[in-house]
Amino acid sequence: KCKRITRSVLTSKIYVIVYSVNIAIAIRSTLNVIIDCLFLSYVLIIVCIDLLSLYECLVKLSTTKKKRLIINIIALRKAYK
Repeated sequence: KCKRITRSVLTSKIYVIVYSVNIAIAIRSTLNVIIDCLFLSYVLIIVCIDLLSLYECLVKLSTTKKKRLIINIIALRKAYK
């Protein structure tokens, strides 16, 4: 669970996605240290989400009415491209 209080469903879902990806990166980093010692290939992280509202903000370039999300969505668009 996210510890911040959010007023928007989209904001809440984005925080959950970011939290989950952070955990995945931490686990991957640990595994890559172990795998590096064994001379195996590294573990990749592939993030798949099922969130239409985020898809519309990223791909269809629709705008959001909430000003506090605009900066986060711009950063996500840059990372997506």
